[in-house]
Amino acid sequence: MAKHEVVIHENNGATKDVAPYTGSYIVKETVKLDSFIGEIAKQCGLPAIQVEAILTGAFEIIEELEQQSLVRIHTDIGTICGIITGSFPTSDAAFDPDRNALELALRLDEEVKNALADVVPYIAQDDSLTKLRVDNVMDLKTPRPYNLIHGQHVFRVAGFNMVLADEGAEAYLTNALGTTFPLVVDEVVSKQLFKAHTAALLPAGDYKLVVKSRAGDAEGPLQTSSRKVKVLYVEPEPLVTSSDGFVKVKSIDENPIPTLDHFTIRGENVGYKSRDPDHGLPDHGLMGALATVAGQPLSWHCTAFDNDRASEATFQSDGSAEELEPGEYTAALTLNYAVDDGTGASHLEPLVIENVRFKVGE
Repeated sequence: MAKHEVVIHENNGATKDVAPYTGSYIVKETVKLDSFIGEIAKQCGLPAIQVEAILTGAFEIIEELEQQSLVRIHTDIGTICGIITGSFPTSDAAFDPDRNALELALRLDEEVKNALADVVPYIAQDDSLTKLRVDNVMDLKTPRPYNLIHGQHVFRVAGFNMVLADEGAEAYLTNALGTTFPLVVDEVVSKQLFKAHTAALLPAGDYKLVVKSRAGDAEGPLQTSSRKVKVLYVEPEPLVTSSDGFVKVKSIDENPIPTLDHFTIRGENVGYKSRDPDHGLPDHGLMGALATVAGQPLSWHCTAFDNDRASEATFQSDGSAEELEPGEYTAALTLNYAVDDGTGASHLEPLVIENVRFKVGE
């Protein structure tokens, strides 16, 4: 069972003399209607769309009945009825919209009201509270202003109980359309701090950084906390640039590279043009790649033939990879850049990208 937590705080209101301290129940998560409908559908075995039609229809009927004439509507969880707010200065005072209002209220039945009667809440202190919170986001290269992310720069997320090791925990950006954009978590410093960057270069605009976690309570609900952020479009710095400035590698496939069989790089002039002896032209461009993964030397060749100005090129394995244990490996990737040495021949310039991650198997 999840922890039911209460925080005790000083009462500064009119009742402080008789009740110097009061408690507040810590709400861990807000269940929205679509999630609520989903739970009902699972419970009763009906399609979610049918449950939604029944619920929304019931809400509409309640509104209609109450607007026609204030009535008491008895349900299995309680009674819906009208109440009037505010007070009246005299017994014959008129209804004053600035002071009074008619509202609908739900008065829970005793059975529902006492559903937590046997639960003893945990009196939580700040250091033991299992409540998730995202406070702010700071770009590490350009720290100010807060909550502004520059391209794919690494940023720091500060908050409270952001336990990313919890089951179902994740962090991502989302836009106004509800589209989600994954983050790559670079380092978890503590449950109050982690570093990350966007997995892809995003368009500039307004987003929300969302963290989902159980806040360290393994049996607790999956909580959600967010912070509004702005993203600036910043052209990423190349991973590696050739000495003559011709080749600029800006990205490598996914991170980690999902297979040793092939990978794709993107950037400026990342293809290869083979030798043209009839015109005295040497080989030029990225001919292939080398890496030593788990002690095994691996090699790939460029498949973007006859186009040394390609913006994208796939490198295919030469078949040198033996069976490796499933897992994730980190290695330096060397791209062999064939460049004219000025004599009509080519020499190879190694372009090294450090700490490239490779994924093997499941």
